[in-house]
Amino acid sequence: MAYIPEDKLLELKNAAPLEEVVGAVVKLTRRGRNLVGLCPFHADSKPSFTVSPDKGIFYCFGCGAGGSVFNFLMQYHRLSFPEAVEELARRYGISLSWRDLGPEGAKASRKRQLAYDLMAQAAAFYRHTLESPGGQRAREYLARRGLTPKIIQDFQLGYAPDEWEALRNHLQNKGLSLELAQETGLLVARASGGYYDRFRDRVIFPIADRTGRIVAFGGRVLGDGEPKYLNSPESLLYTKGRLLYGLPQAAQALRREDLALVVEGYLDLLALKVHGIEPVLATLGTALTREQVRLLKSLASRVILIFDGDAAGVAAMRRAFPLFAEEGLAARVLALPAGQDPDSYVQAQGPGWFQAPWEKAQPLFAFVVEGLIQTHGLGIDDRVRLIAELKPYFQALRDPVERDLWLKFTAERLEVSEAGLRVSLHTARAPAACPSGPHRNLEINLEKRLVKWILCQPEMVDWAEVEEWLQFMDDETYRRILTQALALYRKLGTLDLGFLTQCIDEEWQRQHLCALALEEEEFSRSKAEQFLADFRRAFKMRRLNQQQKEIKKKLAAAGLREEDILALQAQKREIDHQLEALKV
Repeated sequence: MAYIPEDKLLELKNAAPLEEVVGAVVKLTRRGRNLVGLCPFHADSKPSFTVSPDKGIFYCFGCGAGGSVFNFLMQYHRLSFPEAVEELARRYGISLSWRDLGPEGAKASRKRQLAYDLMAQAAAFYRHTLESPGGQRAREYLARRGLTPKIIQDFQLGYAPDEWEALRNHLQNKGLSLELAQETGLLVARASGGYYDRFRDRVIFPIADRTGRIVAFGGRVLGDGEPKYLNSPESLLYTKGRLLYGLPQAAQALRREDLALVVEGYLDLLALKVHGIEPVLATLGTALTREQVRLLKSLASRVILIFDGDAAGVAAMRRAFPLFAEEGLAARVLALPAGQDPDSYVQAQGPGWFQAPWEKAQPLFAFVVEGLIQTHGLGIDDRVRLIAELKPYFQALRDPVERDLWLKFTAERLEVSEAGLRVSLHTARAPAACPSGPHRNLEINLEKRLVKWILCQPEMVDWAEVEEWLQFMDDETYRRILTQALALYRKLGTLDLGFLTQCIDEEWQRQHLCALALEEEEFSRSKAEQFLADFRRAFKMRRLNQQQKEIKKKLAAAGLREEDILALQAQKREIDHQLEALKV
């Protein structure tokens, strides 16, 4: 905000409605003048996330996250402020020069754009190599796996040749930075100097972000080398565990069906796609993470896990349960026979098992219980151990009704009393309380009410009066907010709350501001003049009290002449009289 021109920020803010930007990743429903949804920043089971299109700000009454459209992009996508500005400009077709971003922002933005260009060039190189005579083995491999030319094209599959410097030489010939290519994981630095290709003799699977830009790659070896699968390392574009493979290609189907099928591998996903199963996503070589579950929650209200039918796949689905439970996202399991994965199963049996799968799938908690029964059995000692192992799963359930329903299910399945099971599980902790901070449990006082009134009804404000009142405000937080609001009004001729949040440096003060602005309004517009009169009276009393203190100090001073004492006493009596009148 300090160096990006305000007219450019205003242009961006007007072009990028907050509800549209947030609505792309959070399901919002109308509630009066505002929109509400499940917060993407914490485990939210009831809608506590509020978006005000009128005021241009958002706030979560659960975790305290709040701010403008820029703050949302910064928090959700982990961007710096200049990067968030640049991202909005790109999305909404607003011209943005390097000068607009300032020297630091321009440098970071150039580097990020060059990194995207590198990824695009690498993807084009891999695609071209797949289509060339040197890609014959890779094409034959993909054909054996049942992948069609359309799938290969839609997912931009490629081939990294069995050479040490093929991509390196290509990038160098294009005049691109080899150092940046190493930073983004395309190349590996040699101990002796120089670089060599990370991916060699591998089928390449480009990994794209939500906007379709390639940020990383996965590679499947064609021969017998290890590892079988190799993924890009983390970089300035890519963070492991934050994306899911196939997201751009599945976006429409996810919205249409409100359902996501999650598999483990690239080829599992592509095999299902070949057979017409559309809302499919894949993890990226890591266990399912909380951020991936939150991403899923922003895309659909139902998730089905279809992991490999081996011990590792079963264990991975069990480990995922607490994440889905704590995020309040409905999850089920479509269990495959032992030794089968989605790819091998659909090739052998066809797509029928994966069509209309929600009713066929088993609730994830029931899957956990049945799996533990299969592992331990139902002997007395076995059931005692099984119940002990179930405790963490019950602890993850945040909804008390859901917890009670699964407790009843488990008691019946284990043939134990519900009361006894409840006692055995008594150590299950209650759902974690939402974080607290300086924005919680705010003291009700004059200054808070004044700031809240100004944020809710800025059209009623006499800013000259506000400037006078500022000198009689004791609370540093409210004084800072109001000082920034006054400065912004002088610049823009209006109070823009989205801009105001950008002027607040302290994160908790920004949250505080958003909370005040979006709390249920206590000021009736029909009584606005009465509220204004109350504020005038209250601050006049503060001014008079301050004058009275100054007079008392003067009277306490030594060496005053009698006529000065009499004058000060007369002033004090007049102030006392005015204060008494204001109390009526």
